[in-house]
Amino acid sequence: MIDLKSNLDRLEDSASNFYKRGQNDDIASSDTSRDRQHNALQTASDLRGAIQDIQNLRDHVFILERNNNQMSCELNDKLNISSALLAAVEPALNQRMDERLKIALTDNMQLDALEARLETLEGFKDALEPDDISGLESYVDDRIDSASSDNDRDDETRDTVRDMIRDGDIVVSIDLS
Repeated sequence: MIDLKSNLDRLEDSASNFYKRGQNDDIASSDTSRDRQHNALQTASDLRGAIQDIQNLRDHVFILERNNNQMSCELNDKLNISSALLAAVEPALNQRMDERLKIALTDNMQLDALEARLETLEGFKDALEPDDISGLESYVDDRIDSASSDNDRDDETRDTVRDMIRDGDIVVSIDLS
């Protein structure tokens, strides 16, 4: 809460005194220009306006502080709810991430194995003579069949590569120059 240094009751008393002085000066004053009376009434009016401004600002600060406290409580409640929700779903999220990582690592190992096989084929291609080209397909089939210890996914990869070679999607060209 804001701590006001002004005593509003004392300011009101001062404004009342200035107002009375302005009223009394009208009767007992020798000032014909009425400046003194006008100044006293204007000072009273200014003091009352300042009192109202201070009261309005005090009330506004009170409302702002109350809203700030209310929003802080709401924020704390929402943070607690968020923490509880995260704690509830965290094990499932961790499990899903672990599964995804295992899948990605398995896929990467299979790609590495396929890359090694393709490198072997490239090495074999370099050693081929023109008469050996007809034996390339049987060589690939033999290499694919010889890897029988791999899991089912590797079998799918082998079948896919074999089909791609037969369909012409993978082309082996030999440059004998």
